[in-house]
Amino acid sequence: MQAILRTLRLLVLGATLFVPAFAVTTVGAGAANAGSVYAIEFAPGSDHTSVDGAVIRGDADTYAFEARAGQSLTLELTSVEGNARFTTSGPDGRVLCAEETWSRITLPKSGYYTISVEPSRGNATYTLSVRIV
Repeated sequence: MQAILRTLRLLVLGATLFVPAFAVTTVGAGAANAGSVYAIEFAPGSDHTSVDGAVIRGDADTYAFEARAGQSLTLELTSVEGNARFTTSGPDGRVLCAEETWSRITLPKSGYYTISVEPSRGNATYTLSVRIV
């Protein structure tokens, strides 16, 4: 519940992330719904998680998580159709990587980060793996 409240606070306070109608869920409980914002949470004692989702052409699934400056973020995206890509943005909205399927980033600031997953063509069924150390 705390993660959902933090995500709601992020959505309300972050002008670039505010969406009048949105859904927030915890990740890991099933497939994502296109166009929604999801909080990424890790099991206690774990530094990684993965989510399965599906997104239609012209739409994106967005994931939000909180991290500290200096942490290492590793992302890997696989898709059944071979056409999903992600874009990662920092707390200030700056794009850290765009249209990638794999990335390792040293996070520059503490705060909320977002990962947007979208298809490069057609629809995409995907698995997004996230590790923060």
